[in-house]
Amino acid sequence: MSILEVKGLTHIYNSNAAFVNDAVSNVSFSVEKGEIIGIIGHTGSGKSTLVQHLNGLLKPTQGTVLFNGEDIWKNPKEIKKIRAQVGLVFQYPEYQLFEETVWADIAFGPKNMGLEGDELDQRVKDICRLIGVKDEYLYKSPFDLSGGEKRRVAIAGVMAMRPKVIVFDEPTAGLDPRGREDIMKIISDYRKDSGATVIIISHSMENMAELADRILVMNRGRLEMFDTVENVFSQSERLREIGLNVPVVTKVFEKLKSCGINVDTHVFTVEQAVAALKKVKAGVSDA
Repeated sequence: MSILEVKGLTHIYNSNAAFVNDAVSNVSFSVEKGEIIGIIGHTGSGKSTLVQHLNGLLKPTQGTVLFNGEDIWKNPKEIKKIRAQVGLVFQYPEYQLFEETVWADIAFGPKNMGLEGDELDQRVKDICRLIGVKDEYLYKSPFDLSGGEKRRVAIAGVMAMRPKVIVFDEPTAGLDPRGREDIMKIISDYRKDSGATVIIISHSMENMAELADRILVMNRGRLEMFDTVENVFSQSERLREIGLNVPVVTKVFEKLKSCGINVDTHVFTVEQAVAALKKVKAGVSDA
């Protein structure tokens, strides 16, 4: 059974207005336990609106969202329990820090779940060790930290609740290359450590190619594609038509192919590129 299933999800903004905004239209897909799902799409394609339905921040105009086979809106009074199981990390989550200390900010979610005392303290320290928040930061104000450190703390606050599914909306937005690499490693390490299902919205085709098991493509509020990394990025012409692109390394190999070099253009990561170039070199040497 899928851990998450979306059936015929439609969300309409301003439904009573003269101009109806159909932000998400009849979207259906399912996510298996432990998967990393990448979501891509042009600005305004409905990505953020879609993921805000997964833990009940938005209620569908039509359709249903199932968590472990049950409609999350079956009992509206229980929606807070869903939000503890399906965590959502917004874009620029550091803007949502509000407690006096790093420890208190990370402990906020678990504390609301009923944890206290040594168990709560251990939960905070465990997640800090996993994602690299130093012990000496715990009793500092989060506002005294650097931008990248603030984002770690904000992400740690969601991870500390140990959700079964964790959703990231552009987790590397505004970071430098090193910061982006660090955050993606944190997400990968957390998935390996917890076995959680991870859903990531990203404009980085490179990050999606490196990390995702499958990619969901949104286009004008509709689901355009939902397939493996290879099958999605192999449709480069269609992606470009809808305002998206393929990883840079894929572009390089497409250019090599157009120059008459016999390379496989189904290359989406640096590791794949190295392997493909070694094959080309071996073929030339054999000749």
